[in-house]
This record gives sequence, structure tokens and C-alpha cells, in this order.
Amino acid sequence: MELLSHCCRSGRVLPKEDEDHAALIQRSLENDGVEFKLSVSEYISVKLTGNVLENGLPEMCITFRETVDGENITTTMMIDALLVATGRRPNVTGMDMEKAGIEYDSRVGINVNDKLQTSNKNVFAAGDCCSSFKFTHAADFMARLVIRNALFFGSDKMSKLLIPYATFTSPEIASVGLYGTDCDSQGIKYRTFEKSFADNDRAICDGETEGMVRIRVEAKSDKILGATIIGKNAGNMISEITLAMQSGTGLGSLAAVIHPYPTNAEAIRQTGDLFNKTKVIKDLLLSCISE
Repeated sequence: MELLSHCCRSGRVLPKEDEDHAALIQRSLENDGVEFKLSVSEYISVKLTGNVLENGLPEMCITFRETVDGENITTTMMIDALLVATGRRPNVTGMDMEKAGIEYDSRVGINVNDKLQTSNKNVFAAGDCCSSFKFTHAADFMARLVIRNALFFGSDKMSKLLIPYATFTSPEIASVGLYGTDCDSQGIKYRTFEKSFADNDRAICDGETEGMVRIRVEAKSDKILGATIIGKNAGNMISEITLAMQSGTGLGSLAAVIHPYPTNAEAIRQTGDLFNKTKVIKDLLLSCISE
């Protein structure tokens, strides 16, 4: 199987994820037989050859331009199926929302404020039509927020929702909160703690040792700013860190949470251990200096 990816989407897979995590996913897919073309500059043509392959599908020829070693070359590839993933746009046109005084954009969707209220204060919106978080679970909690604000005089805000998400590759990758690039762009000082599944007994037993738990905390405290888990069942595991962030539980406190042995989630507790070790060392150094 061969997969083409347009270079204007950053030239790599999973552009939002940390580069080493994205590279791990790419290697895994390549091991499954996927070939990536990440420097495609132009798709020229897709044509049927007239041949029918042994699998019963019609053979096609796709021609595109890509950059290889700084050179622009034309590449031709024979394929039996083509998936065109061009993204999604909210379906907000043709509903006469202008007559209701509801402002919208055909590309980004309905304009809402932090309370999910449209430009018509009596109308609210929730879900993919008005949010960059196009996930079922995000739409669910946006709808709950709208019900509270619209029917029960609530004042809940979209910006207060902590939304985790997962990409169900093999291994899975799941994140919540801020990435390192987010912290850098916002001028937030942070520290990163991580525990590899290569050191996790359950992962070793299952033969699934690729990946890690990576947690980012404030530079001067154990407040969790964000986290990424890459590995088997990462989508299930991220919820523990989401709960910690939601409740204000710091990374140091996660070290005291007893997990069944052996489980992959122990890596979360062990990441907390790593933070506490640095705290102990810091306290000892301060004690020696004071003496």
C-alpha cells in the first residue's frame, strides 16, 4: 500500500504531535508496508489504465511532482485505489441563518463566543459546526454546556473545557492540554518528564514496548500543563492525566496513586516518581547550601 501526503500540511505525519512521536508512528506504518511521499508539490493527473487487477479493482496511474534531494521530479505510481482526504468544512450554508442574524463563515463555521452563543444572543451552537475540536466527545460536552447556558442561566465557558483526544494508529497516540510548542509560543516555562514503555513490565510481557508517557509541568511546580501517551491503549490511559489536570492534582501526587501490577498505566505513576526524585535532589541541595 502507498500513501501520499501533501507537503503543505507541514511535510510530515501528525504535524501537531511532538516530532519524535510522529516519527515513531510513521516508522510503525512503514513497517506495515505504507510508503510516504511527504514532499508532494503538485498532483498532475489520475487516469484509468484500462486494466483490471487480480483483486477485481481497476488499475490507475497517478502522476505527481515531488521534491527529492532538492530536485523537483515527476513521479508516476500505479495504484488500485485512491483515498482523497481533503479535510472537512462545516455544513452551514443554505439555511438562511442571515435572516436570524447569525454570523458564520463557510470555511470555519458559525461564529460563537466563549459561552457558545451566536451573534443572535437567543441562539447557541455546538459541535463541529462551530469548533476546531471536531470530536464526538467534544461535541457532547459542548452540548451539555449549551443546555446549561441556554436553559438554566449558566455561564459556563468553552475555554474551560479540557479536551483530550486520541489517534487510533498502532501504537495509539493520545494527548491532553499543552504541547511543548504551545508552551514555547506562549512563553510558558516548563519541564518534561517521561517514562518509556520499554521499562514497563506489562508492556514487556505483551511485546508492546514502543512508546512512552510524556508529561509537561510548570517549571517551578508540579502543575500538569499537558501530556502525551504513545503506546498500546493510550486513548484509555490519557483519562487519568485528564482527571488529574481537571482536579488540580499535581504530577507529584500521581506518584502516590497505587496501580494494579502489571499494567501499562503504571508508567504514569512512575513519571510522577521521576518528578519527586528531582524534588528530593533539589531539597537536598538547598539543605546543603543553607548549612
